[in-house]
Amino acid sequence: MEKPLCLTREELAQMDEAMTSTTGSVMVGFNRRFAPATLAMMQTLQNIPGSKTLSFHVNAGTLAPDHWYANVEESGGRVLGEACHFFDFACHVLGRPVKVTAQTVGRPAVPDSVTAQIEFADGSSAQIVYSAEGDSAFPKESFRVFASGSVVECENFMRLSIFKNRKQTVKKFASKGHAEEMAAWLAFLQGDAKHPLPYEQARQSMRLTFAVLESIREGRGVAL
Repeated sequence: MEKPLCLTREELAQMDEAMTSTTGSVMVGFNRRFAPATLAMMQTLQNIPGSKTLSFHVNAGTLAPDHWYANVEESGGRVLGEACHFFDFACHVLGRPVKVTAQTVGRPAVPDSVTAQIEFADGSSAQIVYSAEGDSAFPKESFRVFASGSVVECENFMRLSIFKNRKQTVKKFASKGHAEEMAAWLAFLQGDAKHPLPYEQARQSMRLTFAVLESIREGRGVAL
């Protein structure tokens, strides 16, 4: 299914029950983790020990009043319906989240922008800035990972720069992972590979997203 996996904690509980009472599987459209640039970055990071810091900026742009994301009953709002992409990406890169503190400059009930500071079990941290306040000339998605003397920087999942040993290596790509995710899922369905996005990982990303919204509404850090 297209992200998000669900719109409420109650729906997530229903998904949990379905997953334990049936032999079926679920595939969620968290395609950024399947992007070639992500794969290249992960290959670099796996050889770098220790905790890491991720900074991810999303220049989401102004939402048109008639856009389906503006229909909260249908989409759950932008943070739940779209920013979950980037919370999932952070979990894919850094592992299990344990606490998040978030705030918004928009409507607290249904925010269009969010800044989230996430703590992970291994001591890593991530800051996700999803903003509807920027200009369209600025790149839509850009992130940096700082890790034990190395820096990985990426723009729109198309240009990946690796800074290590005072040298810069640049790699270019042409996909945000949509086709790669479908290919990985097909391989699973054909019995040629393990499930590329286990339910527990998709569930973890949704629990983090719900915690982000809870932190915004209640003005406090939320443990996961």
